[in-house]
This record gives sequence, structure tokens and C-alpha cells, in this order.
Amino acid sequence: MTQQPDSEPVDTATVEPVPAATGTGTAEPPSRPPSRFGMVAVPILLALAAAATFPLWRDQAGLPAPGGGVETESLRTELSAVTRRLAQLEARPEPAVSGSAPAPADDSRLAALEQAMRGLQAQPAAPATLAADVDSISKQLAEMRKTAADSATMLRLVDRLDQVEASLRDLQARRSSAAALLLAVGQLREAVNAGRAFDAELRAVKVLAGDEAALAGAADAIAERAEAGLATRPALTARFDALAPRLIRAEILPDEDGWQRRVMDRLLNLVTVRREDGNAAGESAAAQVARAQAALGRGDLAAAVSELGSLPPGPAAQASSWLAEAKARLAADKALSEMAAQAVALAGARP
Repeated sequence: MTQQPDSEPVDTATVEPVPAATGTGTAEPPSRPPSRFGMVAVPILLALAAAATFPLWRDQAGLPAPGGGVETESLRTELSAVTRRLAQLEARPEPAVSGSAPAPADDSRLAALEQAMRGLQAQPAAPATLAADVDSISKQLAEMRKTAADSATMLRLVDRLDQVEASLRDLQARRSSAAALLLAVGQLREAVNAGRAFDAELRAVKVLAGDEAALAGAADAIAERAEAGLATRPALTARFDALAPRLIRAEILPDEDGWQRRVMDRLLNLVTVRREDGNAAGESAAAQVARAQAALGRGDLAAAVSELGSLPPGPAAQASSWLAEAKARLAADKALSEMAAQAVALAGARP
């Protein structure tokens, strides 16, 4: 017998098993393992779905608001990148695996993912709408704040206007009262200058003066002569002209009352006492009377009273009544001037 050569070893790792023949004469295809594309795409698409719908469930999750249009644009960019990546994975051929068969479930899942992806691509319009709503609400809030500020300003202006109106009413009332006071002072002056009693006019001035101390003081200065009235300046001048000769004779007559005084008085009645010139010098009664008459001729009642202030005792006693009337008239004129000045000041007072 001849010895046959040793057979070469067979690499069992490279020998593919031969499928067993079926009764119909065709080999049954091997079962297909789960698609790698499906296993990769599902988590990615779920993450993208969560990111794309983030504006919709963000408020329920209590998360802060996104950055607006910038984050939406970022989502779109990422979605486009993932879409391209999915297309590349889908185009890559899968390695054949012995004994595997195509799984219809992968195709259905792929179709569902594509449908979800198309829905995600339509989602960016929602964040834009939400951003528009947020912008509208922000504008409304700004308008409300502005309206609130305007309302507060308006309230302050109304309060200020009320204060100004109250001040204006008070000023108008005071000016009306001052105008009435000025009229009352004028009527009082008219009564005094006419030599009439001026009690009613003086009471009106006191009522209108109110709490004005200066006016009240001036009114009190002439209250004593209100019922009797005051002599007018022309009347005082006429009375002094009649009094002047007696003042001169009173200086000549003796002070003691006796037969000598009576004789001298009768003799003086027989002669005319001549008035000296108004520029007469000296302190005699005749000189003082002459200067007083000259002052009265000029309308200077105060100067006439001043000239008669140093008369000798006899003439001074004769002139006392006239001097009292003249001084009362001067005091009344001064009080009337003060009241008129106060009334004018009140009428022209500013707020």
C-alpha cells in the first residue's frame, strides 16, 4: 500500500457554514441583528426633540427663560447637523452578518423617527411666537409702568394745583378786603375833612382792618373825637385870625385881676392892634402870633402850632383851646395818612 500524503490543515475560521436545504430547495435567510443606525439615531432624536420643545415645557419645569432668538438659531443649527449625520449613517452599508434577517421593526422605527424629525423641523416657529408674545407683554408692562408714573405725577400736579388755587383764593379775598379798606379810609378822610362826626366810618375801618395792628393803632388815635368831629383847616385859620388880637392884648394886660387890668383892657379895646410882619423876630407874643399867622397862610398848620409853643402865660391860656383843636387835627391827618398807606400796601400785596 502506498502511503498517501498528509492532507493540509483546514482553517476553520474562514469556512462559512453551508445553509441546510429546505424542502422547497431554497435556503432560509439568516436573522438580521438590530440596526446600528436605529440604536444611534433614537437617543439622538429624543435629545433633539427634548431640546426643540424646550420652550414649550420650560415654564412647567420652572427653568429660567432662554436667550430668545439666539438659542432658537442654535437649535436649528444643531438640528441641521444631526440631519446630515443621520443621512451619512443611513447611506453607510451595514456589514453582512451570517444567519441574520432584515427586521421590519427597524424600518417602522426609522419611519417614526423621520416623522418626529419633520415635526421638530416645524417646531422653531413656536419659540418665535413665544418670543413675540414675551416682547408684547414686556411692552405692555413698560406702558403700565409709564402710566403708573404718569398717574403719580398727575396726582402731584393736582395737589399742587389745589394749593395754588387755595392761595389764589386767599389772595383775592385779601385784595378785595384791602380794596374795601382803602375805600373805607377814603370815606373816613372825607368825613374828617368836612368836620363831620366820623364814628360810622371809623367802625368800618376797624372791621376791615382785622388783625392789622398798625391800622388798629391809627384808628384808636382818633377814636376820641369820632362823635364830635374835628375842626377843618380853614376853620382853624379863621378862628386864629380872630384870636390873634386877644393874644397880643393878653401879653400887655397885668396878670392880676383887678381895676388896673380892667382899665387897660378897656383902653386896648379902643385901639386897633396892628399885626406885625410874618418875618418878625423876637419872642414877644406879637412876634409869635405874626409868624403863626404867616404859617397858616401857607397852609402849614404844624408850623403855626410850633410857633405858639412858647407863648407867655397869659397868651398861652388864651390860645390853649385853639391849640388843642389844631393838635387834634394834626393827629387825625397823620392817622389818616398811615391808614391809607397800609390799605394801599395790602391792596398791592403779592402772594
